[in-house]
Amino acid sequence: MTNDALVTIARNRPNMIRFCLCIIEPQTPDYSTLEPLDAGFGAIVQHCKELRQHSLSSLLTNRVFEYIGIHAKKLEMLSLAFARDSDLGLHYVLSGCESLRKLEIRDCPFGDEALLVNAAKLETM
Repeated sequence: MTNDALVTIARNRPNMIRFCLCIIEPQTPDYSTLEPLDAGFGAIVQHCKELRQHSLSSLLTNRVFEYIGIHAKKLEMLSLAFARDSDLGLHYVLSGCESLRKLEIRDCPFGDEALLVNAAKLETM
C-alpha cells in the first residue's frame, strides 16, 4: 500500500462512511517511499467528511492521529493497530473526535496518561 493510493481513494470516494484497511505485517510503511502511511490515512479523514468507521494499521505516527482528531468529527468507531508513537496521538483522537463511541487499540504503545486525561470522554464510550 502507498500514501498515493490512499489519497487517490480518498479523493475519488469522498462519500465513504466506512474505511477499513488493516495491514497485518506490523509497522509496514509505504512500500514505495518507506514513509509512514500518515499522509494516506490522513487524506481519508480529510476528504471523507461523513466517515463513521475507520480501521487502520501499518506504520503510523502521531501525525495521522492529529489528522483524525482535527478532521474526523463524525467518527463513531476507530480501530488502531501497530501505531508506533506516543500518548500524544491518543490524546489527539480522544480530544478531537466528538462522536467517538468505540475505540479498539491493539499492539500500540499508548500508556495510561492519555486515557486518564480524557477520562470524562471515555465515560460516553
